[in-house]
Amino acid sequence: MGEVNPKFTKLIDYAGGSNPVYAGWAFPGTATSSAKWKIKKFVYSGSNVYEYWADYSNQFNKIWDNRATYTYGP
Repeated sequence: MGEVNPKFTKLIDYAGGSNPVYAGWAFPGTATSSAKWKIKKFVYSGSNVYEYWADYSNQFNKIWDNRATYTYGP
């Protein structure tokens, strides 16, 4: 029998604009203040959209409430 992939809660922050700026994933019921999120930032440059993980990690160890304080980049 194959492993079942869990469903995740996904939050999106538009930061007051029309394009998503941050997206975060966690298991359902995870508090936004818990270090159990993985967070991605979207950076727009011309017609390109770049996606960067918080602190260069796609691990579930970030806090959604602190998303703007992490380092993002290539």
